[in-house]
Amino acid sequence: MKLPAGHSLRGRLLAFLLAAIFLAALVQGAIAYRGALVQTDEIFDYQLQRIAQSLASGNPLSSMGAEGGLLEDPAARDLIIQIWTPDGVRLFRSTPQLVLPERIVLGFSTVEAEGVTYRMYSLQAPLQIIQVAQDVRVRKSMARSLALRTIGPVAAMAPLLMLLVWWVVSRSLAPVDRARRQVASRQADDLSPVSEAGLPDEVRPLVHELNLLLDRVRRAFAAQKQFVGDAAHELRSPLAALKLQLQSLQRADGPHARELAVSRLAAGIDRAGRLVDQLLSLARQEAQGTALATLDLADVVRTALADVLPQARARGIDVGMEGAGSALVSGQEEALVLLVRNLLDNAVKYAPESGRVDVRLTADAQGTTLDVDDNGPGIPPSERGRVFDRFYRVQAADTPGSGLGLAIVRAIAQRHGASVELLDAPLGGLRARVRFPHPAT
Repeated sequence: MKLPAGHSLRGRLLAFLLAAIFLAALVQGAIAYRGALVQTDEIFDYQLQRIAQSLASGNPLSSMGAEGGLLEDPAARDLIIQIWTPDGVRLFRSTPQLVLPERIVLGFSTVEAEGVTYRMYSLQAPLQIIQVAQDVRVRKSMARSLALRTIGPVAAMAPLLMLLVWWVVSRSLAPVDRARRQVASRQADDLSPVSEAGLPDEVRPLVHELNLLLDRVRRAFAAQKQFVGDAAHELRSPLAALKLQLQSLQRADGPHARELAVSRLAAGIDRAGRLVDQLLSLARQEAQGTALATLDLADVVRTALADVLPQARARGIDVGMEGAGSALVSGQEEALVLLVRNLLDNAVKYAPESGRVDVRLTADAQGTTLDVDDNGPGIPPSERGRVFDRFYRVQAADTPGSGLGLAIVRAIAQRHGASVELLDAPLGGLRARVRFPHPAT
């Protein structure tokens, strides 16, 4: 039996349990009624047999009572007694006006007389044959009465049991209804946990997972709110600079001044464009799922190197790659290319003119390690933890930037189950190290 999807759990439990109680009571009542009828019939047969045996154990009757017997009484017709001699002479009958058929069948049999069916038992004694008969209608009436009295308690207990089940189900599901009302009465911005007190064991894990989801959503909303605020703050400065550069272009009174203003305006637009690109990249990386595939990190590094080499050559920086020629990791290729490119871009940006940037891949039992070294000024150990925050830049840094590169690297690494740390490089500058776990099998 399939109930509609809209039915509540309480409705389903009540429907199934009450139906089960009703059917069980019906079957039990039918079985008890049938059993009572059979047992009553056996009791009456036993009584007929005992009456016959009691008469057989007494003194034999003489022929003087052949037409005699008890006075005619309607109640006497319910139980009829006849006694015969072995040669077929009737010695006694309890109802003078009613004569049973003279056919004698020893043991139990069913006979009809004057349209009435009788259950008869015949017993042959040494000197006589005794017949005891009972009206079948009387037997059935008494049997039904006893059977009804038997199923009476069942019929009385079934409604009480159904009422008890209704109360228990309603009482047991009251905490669930309370949790539903608690969630339904909330405002859209209320992401506090739902109370798990008093919930059934079957429902508590669901509410617990809901609370975990609410916590993740709350933290995501807080991060997005902070992100929007930081982005608005960071965009204000380049937009103000663009406005000033545009005003300088408008006030330029000579070809040289105009050319200088145009170049500054173009550089400002490029910086604003890079900032917007990084903001979008960070938002996209934090919002993407975790569907990963097995790929070669060495190929990812080569792709990122190809993107950064023009910038490195323009500044005369020597960029080299060494270590393992192949290293398998689980990840998204586009995201990992962005991670390596940001590390290389930072290394090239902060390395001095004609400097050096080394990339090393190492695969071992713990996983794969990517090191990006430069010979730039590095980052003081006291600030290495903060440079992963959005828009944070080292105070002493004189290289233009938005402070989003390492934040993007950390977001991508976390999504890939990797760790990022900043160390001192053998070249004298900074080493950015990313550790990837073995790819999932």
